[in-house]
Amino acid sequence: MDTNTKILIVEDNFIEANHLRLMLKNAGYSVLGISRSVTDAKENIRKEKPGLVLLDIFLMGKETGIDLAKFLKEENIGFIYLSANSSEDILSEAKASHPYGFLVKPFREKDLLIMMQIAGYHQKYNIESSIRKEQLFQRQLKNLVSNFGTWDEYLQQICTSLQPLIPFDLMISLYMTDEQKDNILFGFLRTGFNEYQKITLKGFQELTDLKLHELELLLKNSITEDNICIYDGKDFQQKRSEPTIHKITANFLGMKSNLTLPIPLSISKKGKFIFSFYSKNPLIFDEEHLDICKRLQDNFIYNVENIIAQQNENSRNPEIIQESENGFEGIIGKSPSLLSVFDFISQVAPTDTTVLITGESGTGKEKIANAIHSLSSRKNQPLVKINCASLPASLIETELFGHEKGSFTGALSQHIGKFEQANNGTLFLDEIGEIPLEIQVKLLRVLQEKEIERIGSNKSIKVDIRIIAATNRNLEKEVAEGRFRLDLYYRLCVFPLGLPALRDRKEDIGILAQYFTKKFCEKLKKNELRLSADSLKSLLTYNWPGNIRELENLIERSVILTKGEDLMITPLPVTITLKNNDSDTELWQDKPSKRTKEHIF
Repeated sequence: MDTNTKILIVEDNFIEANHLRLMLKNAGYSVLGISRSVTDAKENIRKEKPGLVLLDIFLMGKETGIDLAKFLKEENIGFIYLSANSSEDILSEAKASHPYGFLVKPFREKDLLIMMQIAGYHQKYNIESSIRKEQLFQRQLKNLVSNFGTWDEYLQQICTSLQPLIPFDLMISLYMTDEQKDNILFGFLRTGFNEYQKITLKGFQELTDLKLHELELLLKNSITEDNICIYDGKDFQQKRSEPTIHKITANFLGMKSNLTLPIPLSISKKGKFIFSFYSKNPLIFDEEHLDICKRLQDNFIYNVENIIAQQNENSRNPEIIQESENGFEGIIGKSPSLLSVFDFISQVAPTDTTVLITGESGTGKEKIANAIHSLSSRKNQPLVKINCASLPASLIETELFGHEKGSFTGALSQHIGKFEQANNGTLFLDEIGEIPLEIQVKLLRVLQEKEIERIGSNKSIKVDIRIIAATNRNLEKEVAEGRFRLDLYYRLCVFPLGLPALRDRKEDIGILAQYFTKKFCEKLKKNELRLSADSLKSLLTYNWPGNIRELENLIERSVILTKGEDLMITPLPVTITLKNNDSDTELWQDKPSKRTKEHIF
């Protein structure tokens, strides 16, 4: 954090607030003042907008620090929480408001200064990332005018270019004029990373079974908006009942929210033009997306007016974009939740930002780490991996930092640790939640100082590495229960990336099953097998506690045992939870049994 950044302290305990103020001033930071309540803080913020707020969660008055956090988000002001209570519920609620950090009282001056550094990194990354993405889109938009081919080609490029800025599942572009022959309607449904299925007027007719004049009337009802607007939750539910394009997207394509960007054309141009973005997530669009659209609107107006002036009435109709068999960086799947992960990867990979990958066992965390590294500027440098759960506590330190010859019994030669091996590259710390507390302290120091000391040596060695960590544990819960350091958590959780469980991305089960079937048929030198509708149905109804790894193992087993042309899925296991006085015990059966209340599928 830049020491010139103005800081506001919101804390109702004057002694603690003053102590905090003195620590910040001694470190060279500029403190605006101290507020004791949400009302007082809002007044101070309006008078002189701070660059950062240190915010106690429990304050005088009815409103809490978390209530103030919502106001700070609207004002685009970063904040760090202060609290003596780090329970799981508090951490979960605080995390949902996206703070730059979290300090648990009592904290040392060193803890505060570390958190200020992390906050500065968050702030710099957020601003630079937003500016970089918008500047890239502006350049792409400018090139589209000079290289305009046909409307569908132009709009397809808009889809690809806008995705990092606006997270949509469907984009509809609509241009309605007095001359029916000049009307333009194209929908682009996202089917993969940078893959879109084009939907034409005829496609919407087939989808809705409406007659042409009925559909055209519905489209005319859809371009009444004059201002950029968001419809989500109940607002979108109301819109889907009206005779507009919203009704089609909700009823036939499963959309649940909308961001509409009208393009007001000059008087000399006939008709109205809109870009309408839809998502299956009912709460995906927010004020930030509205601001992006406002900043881009003038450029869109310029683009659209110029293209309308030079449009080719005899536009050709290219084929729907073909799907890639290899997926995104070898990761198979096209569900909306996974596509969001791909978007985040493409944004964070070019940076050196620390990434924390979370998700259940078998969701593909290592593949995500590989993708981030291969898309980064360090791709030609080593990617070093270490599974923290596979090593005993006594060996983790030497594996991470190395040791000198004779530094302990059995150290017969010098050992270079993973940090040194990964110098100039990437270090992947898998199952980071398994590291003992005493090693967490040393790991935190390395992440802060960017230097290590081998066991048995007093010499510091500088390292330049990018950290990617992964865990299947709930680290917030681990912090609340004292098993994981809060300062290390926030040092790692600069860019959190949560992977969906397979049961939450059922659209990908069929794609994955077919991919694994083909893979194992080739490996086992068997004729290609078909995945029958009954087999797919059984895969879709299973809960997949082992996620993709479990599916892969099941398909391999099924390919081995299948004798005909259709893949015969071996019986799926049933999880039975047996209650006892100590804990729940899970047993696995190979054959389905009668379903009871104790069965978990």
